[in-house]
Amino acid sequence: MIERYKKSTELDPNDADAWINLGDAYYDENKYDYAIESYEKAIEINPYFSEVWNNLGLAFSMTRQYKEAIKCYQEALKIEPDDAIAYYNLGFAHEDLEEYDQALKFYKIALEYDPGYTDVWNNIALIYKANEQYDRAIKCYEKALNINPDEPLLYNNLAIIYYNLQNYKEAIRHYKKALDLDPYNAELWFDLGDVVYEQNDYDLAIKCYKKATELNPYFVEAWNNLGLSYTFKENFKESVECYEKALNLQSEDAILFENLAISYSALKDFDNAIIYFKKVLSLDPDNVNTHKKLGQIYCDVKNDYKKALIHFKKVLSLDPSDLDFWESMVLCYQKLGQPEKAKEFLKC
Repeated sequence: MIERYKKSTELDPNDADAWINLGDAYYDENKYDYAIESYEKAIEINPYFSEVWNNLGLAFSMTRQYKEAIKCYQEALKIEPDDAIAYYNLGFAHEDLEEYDQALKFYKIALEYDPGYTDVWNNIALIYKANEQYDRAIKCYEKALNINPDEPLLYNNLAIIYYNLQNYKEAIRHYKKALDLDPYNAELWFDLGDVVYEQNDYDLAIKCYKKATELNPYFVEAWNNLGLSYTFKENFKESVECYEKALNLQSEDAILFENLAISYSALKDFDNAIIYFKKVLSLDPDNVNTHKKLGQIYCDVKNDYKKALIHFKKVLSLDPSDLDFWESMVLCYQKLGQPEKAKEFLKC
């Protein structure tokens, strides 16, 4: 398509429509610099196309040249002062510049010309949400849903607010509505899984995370959270499988290594637990919890008191206030025939 439009511009370099078509083709291919050149050529020929000024602004926005984009939207509004889309784009550019008051100003003007513009209601709500003005954000989403009750994104965003407010019942209700409209959205299944997981409903969480991984087998976070749900159900073989699948996708992850080590410990497969706890420390050498768990395994299971002390001493250096493992340190010193060292910790 690009080559076809390029030929049109070569045949007639003064054909503004040909340059517009070429700019649109470049834009659709994410070649924004070329799109900018083409739109600018069209504007040189005919500067009175408001739509072209809008498209040029969008191309500048996609290349993070937001101030240039703003100038373009302003030019579009000189030609069509009642263009809600131009006001929306202008608001979006100010939002990208983190000029939220200006963004709200232009979003609200857009609504004056088009009260049914749901994207505007959504963006206003997002700004209110970012400022923790949740009541205002909820009202915006409710208005948007009255206009377009079939938009899953609106239900999703509203669910996120209710989740942040710890109103899990409403969060679940809105996620389910979103899924009724978009049942093949892995992210929605994952988000619903997170909410019911917070409610300790691990059976439903497992169902949601499973669905997310079926729809997107490369969803590392879903595999991890599915593993956590199985862990809380004490189905450790299943949790191991999930963590291993996640690690096949993301091979170096301290959290996954630790979760896998904990599941192996629960299965009393301490050799594998040690392997994965050590992998945690290779990425996070000051992980207090991992040093404690390794110390306990070496002390209580392997009877390797020297190695246990290495890890317990590390915990002591990282967090001297942690007293949970001191009895184990005493035992290690006693087993190693160092009663005076043991007494030091008995006095504490």
